[in-house]
Amino acid sequence: MKMNLLYICAFLALACHKSGDISPAPPPVDPVHTDTLPSQYGSPYTETPSAQDAVIYQVNMRAFSPQGNFKGVQDRLDSIHNLGVNVLYLMPVYPVGIVKSVNSPYCVKDYAGVAAEFGLLSDLRSLVDQAHARHMAVLFDWVADHTSWDNAWITQHPDWYLKDGSGNIIPPPNTGWNDVAALNFTNTDMRKAMIRAMQYWVYTANIDGYRCDAADFIPSDFWKTALDSLRNIPGHQLLLFAEGTRKDQFTAGFQLEYGMGFYYTLRDQVFKAGRSVKVIDSLNTVEYTNAIAGAQVVRYISNHDVDNSDGTPPDLFGGKTGSMAAFVVAAYMKSIPMIYNGQEVGSGPRA
Repeated sequence: MKMNLLYICAFLALACHKSGDISPAPPPVDPVHTDTLPSQYGSPYTETPSAQDAVIYQVNMRAFSPQGNFKGVQDRLDSIHNLGVNVLYLMPVYPVGIVKSVNSPYCVKDYAGVAAEFGLLSDLRSLVDQAHARHMAVLFDWVADHTSWDNAWITQHPDWYLKDGSGNIIPPPNTGWNDVAALNFTNTDMRKAMIRAMQYWVYTANIDGYRCDAADFIPSDFWKTALDSLRNIPGHQLLLFAEGTRKDQFTAGFQLEYGMGFYYTLRDQVFKAGRSVKVIDSLNTVEYTNAIAGAQVVRYISNHDVDNSDGTPPDLFGGKTGSMAAFVVAAYMKSIPMIYNGQEVGSGPRA
């Protein structure tokens, strides 16, 4: 992973030999690869809502404001909070890879870094602090399935990746995501490094949980270990959200899971095909299979994927009146509200 400036300077400032020659520097060590996690920044937030009481607002940093950065979000926290929101979910904040890249924020070059396009770590901390001051918890987006092709893990730990029969690292199988390299969850060391990286941000930025990308691609036993480790961090009340529909996500420890079946049924069968709204009734049972006490299925009518591939809610659900009706059903039919930025004014920025 890309080193931050503090660690680079520390290694370059090695003492000279008596002869006057500079000692060769040891290889840089990323902080999330060490056994010692950073000190806690700030005081752990104590108002993280339960899954049943969450109202989530998803921020696509690049599209949310003219600035396209942390400051642009911070400047509008009051308007987000005034919607009744108590959970701010930030799409990936990490540096994006360049090799084979399509500039997706889900192409992570450095799990412990902050993308320069969004600002500095101090700017990120300020955003989290100000969200907390407005009684909003903050979730990061976590990308466990894959990294960029120029993530330092590629060269430092090639055994942490899936490979083909010729020993070449490969993209995630059967996805078409050629801009990223698939991680190998049979590797114990990679799992440990991944969990440390997730813990790192709870300490470093005082965040309150994660929305975990492509959660169904990851073994359930990894999630169980990772989520247990996160919950063992003292003082924090974490909210953990799976982008997935696999029936073991709740038993792994996620309190929230995506209602993808609900979205597609509402869009395709009710609004497109004109079938009775009763076709969504059975999803109350199906989508809550294995749900732990208090868990919620998050039923949505838009997010960054939907906005990019399908269109805005007015495009999909019969204009502003129809999309408002669809949102009310999705948000309150045994669910909680989730809003994608721009949805509140009847539109959404393209992801």
